[in-house]
Amino acid sequence: MKRIPTLAILAAALSFPLLPAQAQEKAPFDPASAKVQPVGLPSPIDKFLGLDLALKNETVPWGQIYNDIAGDAQTDSLKAEPDICLALGVKIADGVMAIKSQDANALNDCAGQIEELAGKLGVSKDQLGRAEKVRADANRGKWFNVFLELGFLQTDILKALQEDGNVQRRTLIVASGWLQGAHYAAGVIEDRYTPELSNFLREPMLVQAMIDELKTLDPETRSADRVKKLEAGLAELLDIVNIPLDGTISEDKVKRMNDLSGELTSEFLS
Repeated sequence: MKRIPTLAILAAALSFPLLPAQAQEKAPFDPASAKVQPVGLPSPIDKFLGLDLALKNETVPWGQIYNDIAGDAQTDSLKAEPDICLALGVKIADGVMAIKSQDANALNDCAGQIEELAGKLGVSKDQLGRAEKVRADANRGKWFNVFLELGFLQTDILKALQEDGNVQRRTLIVASGWLQGAHYAAGVIEDRYTPELSNFLREPMLVQAMIDELKTLDPETRSADRVKKLEAGLAELLDIVNIPLDGTISEDKVKRMNDLSGELTSEFLS
């Protein structure tokens, strides 16, 4: 099964610099200057678009799927920093699903909760300025602009957290955001299961990278109850998604992925 890398094409188109008439000479690559970057915040939108293409004879009710899965973060009861980070990642993924379903009210709710959670982590109102643009574009039905602005907002939040020299928060946000995206995708696939469709869940390198980053957390953060559950959950999910390039995942394992990711992300919001 072939996938169309829609987001990769879009990202390349937006980021590729315009060159002058005569191409400039490239500097030789210096391996000593290469740096290993932390895992970026994966967006589930590529899976949603791929599922739309694969299920071309069926209209996926994304709005109903959002209503069935998305929950509200209990911001008043979330006090510990790791717990706030995990909830924030989940709500960022919910925001992407709200965009996919083109539900302005849902996106407004997500944006408000994202702002509140990020604020509890010390992100300033100035650094959250794009949240208002996200809301305004959603209310005008400018969904392409909304998608771009939410991506910029995510980047602003992660940058703000890194400015404090605490990349641990980024690691937790990335992992929980991926987990909620996996919950959405696994739910769609479980309800419409085919072996070919299950291949959309294949992401062994990404899951392994998140597990590796969690292992670098300081002992206090890593020993937090929800962080331990996240790490154990990702280890189990790695066994499920670690299949060959053209492999498939059994129906019972897709169900387990859906159930486990749902159990964890629901707890992260409470």
